[in-house]
Amino acid sequence: MSTLMPARFVKGVSLILFVLALAAPAWSQERSTFAKEGGYAGISGLLDFTLDGLTFDGASVYQRENGEEILILPRLEGKSMLRTIVGLRSARGAFEVSYDQTTHVGSFLGAPGEATFHSINGDERIFLLTGGRFQPYVLLGGSLPWLTIKDGSLLDPDVGNATFRGWGVNTEGGVTVFVHPRFGISTGYRYRAMWFDHASGVSEESYKLRPRFHETSGSIVMTGLFTF
Repeated sequence: MSTLMPARFVKGVSLILFVLALAAPAWSQERSTFAKEGGYAGISGLLDFTLDGLTFDGASVYQRENGEEILILPRLEGKSMLRTIVGLRSARGAFEVSYDQTTHVGSFLGAPGEATFHSINGDERIFLLTGGRFQPYVLLGGSLPWLTIKDGSLLDPDVGNATFRGWGVNTEGGVTVFVHPRFGISTGYRYRAMWFDHASGVSEESYKLRPRFHETSGSIVMTGLFTF
């Protein structure tokens, strides 16, 4: 497995560092925050979300050592996703919890299929230049993803769903425009790294995956946030 980071991830980190460098002198001059503090809710749209196919490549299978059950690893087509968010905003930071779900068309050795991706996320969003309407931000957090593949498990003569579970790291950078102190619209880029370390299939037995199945994902994200 390659240890080189994707070029778009390197570019994303470089952009975040550049924004931080610009914002640092301004922090010392801020006296107030434009956005309202408190609890908020929001919805995010991730454009053309999919896994990058590092492990789920559409041509590989998992079979437990000394076992007969087979789990397929399909390649997923991109699909836009809606994510619900709740959080708590302070002067410069916000902690938020969100839930993702999207159903993808998949393919395995040329045959079509279906897979559903889920993730529960906990993220810390840090706002910069908080005295004005335009507030750059960076985000770092963790996730609990799972992927269910319809009829993706075979233990002759039975066929059933296959599910892969694991954990991940979320990063994001962008800018939020507050059209009102209570309402902001964000545009940014979200990059995820995920490691699936458990799987189960038609036998309902949980397998520990070693080495872990690694996947990444990068998407443009647009978010609307309303503070109560």
